[in-house]
Amino acid sequence: MKVQQRWNRWDQLGAAAVFVTFDEPELLQRTMFDDIEVAALPFAVVVDRDRTTYRAWGLRRARRREIWLDPNVYRTYWQLLRAGDRLRRGGSDLMQFGGDFVVDPQGTVAYARPQERDDRPPVGELLSAATRAVS
Repeated sequence: MKVQQRWNRWDQLGAAAVFVTFDEPELLQRTMFDDIEVAALPFAVVVDRDRTTYRAWGLRRARRREIWLDPNVYRTYWQLLRAGDRLRRGGSDLMQFGGDFVVDPQGTVAYARPQERDDRPPVGELLSAATRAVS
């Protein structure tokens, strides 16, 4: 995970990261974190089974055609495979979009990027937003 690899920058900012998921930790361990010990992650993992947080942040579910009929999805995965990455099994709901947010010390959202397909922002973009938020 790229955030984990650059954790020292987050730590220098005095920032905290929270990974919110609706899947149980055992499923995450077998899918997303299969090569990482969850207990060793430098950030909290919070399970939101009823997706209250997802609704509060406006994170929607995809329509099937947005995922399975989009050639960019296949192109992205092909590029990952060619670069030597391996595909990981998804969670229990492949249609649920996530998002990335930075909240400043006063509790104001300083950065918001709801996900559209598999388009996570670069870690540097999140670090820049966090730097601005604590400045």
